[in-house]
Amino acid sequence: MNNTDLIQTTGGVLYSDDIDFIINCICEVFDCESEQIIDLQPLQRGLSNSVLSFRFNGGKYVFRYPGLGSEILIDRGRESIVQKQIEDAGVDTSLVAMSVRYGWRISRFVDSRPFNYHDVNDMVRGIIQLRKLHAVRPKVRWEFDIKEKWESIKDMTPPEKYGTNFTQFPEFTEIKERVYRLYELTKTDGVRKCLTHGDCRDENFLINNNEIHLIDWEYAGFGDPGFDIGTYVCGGDHSEEEVDRILFTYFGRKPTQKEKRHFYAYISISGFFYMHWTMYKESQGQEIGYLKPLWYHFAKEYSKKALPLYND
Repeated sequence: MNNTDLIQTTGGVLYSDDIDFIINCICEVFDCESEQIIDLQPLQRGLSNSVLSFRFNGGKYVFRYPGLGSEILIDRGRESIVQKQIEDAGVDTSLVAMSVRYGWRISRFVDSRPFNYHDVNDMVRGIIQLRKLHAVRPKVRWEFDIKEKWESIKDMTPPEKYGTNFTQFPEFTEIKERVYRLYELTKTDGVRKCLTHGDCRDENFLINNNEIHLIDWEYAGFGDPGFDIGTYVCGGDHSEEEVDRILFTYFGRKPTQKEKRHFYAYISISGFFYMHWTMYKESQGQEIGYLKPLWYHFAKEYSKKALPLYND
């Protein structure tokens, strides 16, 4: 393993102390010497964490190093228990080892290509994974209340970086009023809670011709299935026609009016949740990039689309 001063990743910069820590963790897991770890390279994927690949003893692996502020946003104990249930269900079988205390994770490297939101085959395979996940009967149920979570993120965000003070979200007040109303209305829809992933963006699907995995269970919990569909939609530039096709695939039929309004509402709720995540992260010095306007767009537009459906 060659020494280096820093490694730049999409989740932040890793300095020499970080790199030494990572190498020590890998050595403990594989009971090896640092010289046996080769080709430590950044994988330019993900915003919550720094993600690296490395080779050891002929195999290739991935190391996830917790990103800026993740110790505040994420309960690693919950993540580890959910990971076990997911592995048993066959939704993600890539885990090698993980640390509840420090939040790092080692998984086997899946030789994957980029997940394509606009490819119908990829979409179907991804949504089938979500259906499989939502059918899991969780043995431990940690309630994930999305409103409670975004309000806790709000409390951690400096006021000068929040809401109307965050100039890149110009209609924040109007969106907030609609989303809070929708959150209460969705409770009347009778949709059953289930085990949810909480960050179903394209980068968390590892896909090739033979297998697909949904990875990174940091935001998992027992919550509304609309949150997973919402985070999936909000991660790409989906048209309304594509959104309706996603819902048709998820239900295996045309959704009822009640189902449609519920999932439209959760697209806006999901966007609003990640607007809060954006404001907190950027207050800590991390730029979010192309996802920021997408999250804002879906919070704004789908709150407008969903509310009238509750009056029909």
